[in-house]
Amino acid sequence: MSAALQELFDGVDDLIKRVADTENPEIRKIRAKVHATLIVARTSFEDNANQVRRHAAQIAGGTDDDLDDYPGQALGVALLVGLGLGLMVPLRQ
Repeated sequence: MSAALQELFDGVDDLIKRVADTENPEIRKIRAKVHATLIVARTSFEDNANQVRRHAAQIAGGTDDDLDDYPGQALGVALLVGLGLGLMVPLRQ
């Protein structure tokens, strides 16, 4: 979890704990809503982060398969890109 979101969740958690002793029914109701929303938000964020990680791993794995299937073409493309960059750098100077 990112540091900023973790800090936000911790701050809200701390605020909920500080008003836990309040007997006012209105504040207790709001505290319960905030706590439930915090749990849903944290779970949703973690689920989305896990989904992004899985998707990134699938993309990385697919790239490796393409390179394994067509090593000559991959080497040729890399050679042409390197040659093109090598020719462009002296022209810019």
